[in-house]
Amino acid sequence: MSQERSGPMRRTFVSGRRLTLLGGGFSTDDDGEPGRRSSYRAAVATGALSAGWALEDGVGALFVDGSLSDAVTRVPQARLYRVEPGDGGGGTEERALPCRALVAAQ
Repeated sequence: MSQERSGPMRRTFVSGRRLTLLGGGFSTDDDGEPGRRSSYRAAVATGALSAGWALEDGVGALFVDGSLSDAVTRVPQARLYRVEPGDGGGGTEERALPCRALVAAQ
């Protein structure tokens, strides 16, 4: 399910460390349900959701101070995308970002 948080970021403290919620749109399991990918991009294109992130199944992302710090995947072909409104003609522009492969501990 896509979610959006508008306004100032809410701050929470967990074990003495600051946890900050991200602003903008966010879609998990982007490739996991029929219609999820197209619905999220349509919402970004129309402005119903702000520009944001889409993660395919198996991808995890770490953000530090609101910026992407690391992305990992347990599925070799899975991707993380930055999704933004297109330039005036509707639609969206998306950029696939590299993900570091997780390896099993031995």
